[in-house]
Amino acid sequence: MATATPIWTDNVSVIAAATLTAGQRTRGTLDLRTKFGAFLFVRMGRKGTAAPSSAIQVQIRRVLNNDAAGGIHPASGSPLQSGTAAGTATTVNLDSNAGQNLLNVTSNAGFAAGDVVCIYDAAFTRLEFHRVSKIAPNALALDDNLGFTHTAAQADNVTRHAEVYPPVWLQGGTLWELVIDYGAATTGADYVVESRAQVYDSDSIA
Repeated sequence: MATATPIWTDNVSVIAAATLTAGQRTRGTLDLRTKFGAFLFVRMGRKGTAAPSSAIQVQIRRVLNNDAAGGIHPASGSPLQSGTAAGTATTVNLDSNAGQNLLNVTSNAGFAAGDVVCIYDAAFTRLEFHRVSKIAPNALALDDNLGFTHTAAQADNVTRHAEVYPPVWLQGGTLWELVIDYGAATTGADYVVESRAQVYDSDSIA
């Protein structure tokens, strides 16, 4: 009896990592017209401590008639949105190596177990999101290992109140639009935002 094995493409960029400031929005599209579907991953990390005056809204919209130019169906409300509490920021102060789960920081004051933190550099080449497992002496113990090495000399930024949403399943056979909208806020810290997809391309029959 033939067995179908799903074929996936990982890390498909929908919105490349970039800075989003209060009063602005960014968008991207995902073309699934010849695909079975995709899981969409959206993450946002605050680049400071200031609370947004209004939550960031995330809209995920199917495009009518597969027409990216005129087929947008603007939904009311938002399936995903950011928090609006004040944040905490620090920097890496001792080398923290890829493959270890301990992130050495200048100060762990204000951080707590369960926080989702964003680690980033100016060019977002070492961008990571992690959940804090516990507070350690002069460090944050993470529930997963670091993917990049963050050195004392680089002094990468570490902030809390990052937003890492559960993956959203998108049906294939159509175009999808993603909008990350910070437009309602007049004040608040900048964010680094990005979105990737894991696309279900086809089945291999064996």
